[in-house]
Amino acid sequence: MNQLQTDNLIALSLLLDEEIYVFNDSPKNNATPIAEENRNEIPAEAPKPMSAPSVTVPEIAPEVTPLLAKNEGFDYLGENNKYILIVVNNASEKFLSKTDLAFLVKIMGAKKWTLEDVAIVNMAKYTNLNFEDLKAFFACSKVVTFGFNPAVLNIVGAVANQKSVYKNFAILGTWDLAKLQNDVAKKTVFWNQLKEF
Repeated sequence: MNQLQTDNLIALSLLLDEEIYVFNDSPKNNATPIAEENRNEIPAEAPKPMSAPSVTVPEIAPEVTPLLAKNEGFDYLGENNKYILIVVNNASEKFLSKTDLAFLVKIMGAKKWTLEDVAIVNMAKYTNLNFEDLKAFFACSKVVTFGFNPAVLNIVGAVANQKSVYKNFAILGTWDLAKLQNDVAKKTVFWNQLKEF
């Protein structure tokens, strides 16, 4: 038997300051205190309780929401999980027609993107839309524009249907989705740029 182990109730009562319980496997019999009468007979000093070390709880800083200069926010489709911004220009729809959206989802599927990965904004719904506001709100790393020149967003140096870089952001501007869908040559030009994007 190990010298440090004991089942002697008197020794245990000297060492422990708490009640001791025996647990039986039987569901009827819960815990029963033991050694209560023996504990009172032994004139021993109870060990002094140890004080718990002090713990400093760090303060949680409140969330800070960045303020936009001109726009309080944007209405967009998607969840922006991969920080890819798609900007369309469609005055007659909230975002895109069902046909254009279905075609865009096919394009994204070829890149292994989903609607959850991107944010789609319709620039026709905003006045004075610019790249700085979009960048501040969406924290995007890539921007694809359909149906207008990226220069409209104050993006300098972007060339149509060619991947470019502006302030360390990948930019690709191309035709609108309806033209791409109906023209194989345009679709090929766009895809050759997008697959490396």
